[in-house]
Amino acid sequence: MGIKDIFMKYKIIIVGIIFAVILSISQLAFDTTQEHKILSIDKVENLNGDHDGFSTDVYYIVSTDKGAYHIRTTGINAAPECIGLLVDSTYLLRTRGVSIPLLGIYPCIIKKQ
Repeated sequence: MGIKDIFMKYKIIIVGIIFAVILSISQLAFDTTQEHKILSIDKVENLNGDHDGFSTDVYYIVSTDKGAYHIRTTGINAAPECIGLLVDSTYLLRTRGVSIPLLGIYPCIIKKQ
């Protein structure tokens, strides 16, 4: 393995770290308040862990006339009070984040106004 190969490996790692930092910051920025019509709400439960223990991550994917959004039940962008949204209803929603559907990243609904 030559110096060129080592440099290329570190370059890829650095670019990956920069991408992850930018993505993390973007999920805390870009606040928007718009009127949305709710088309569907799906509950997602991810089970994480191994033989030593496990945890369940619960969140909701909300499809609206303006796109897809997350409702998180824990964390910085959590809004468990928004779980009661009704299908075929219209709400003024405050959202935060960016949408990258290919990676399963959607903006979060952070407040129902």
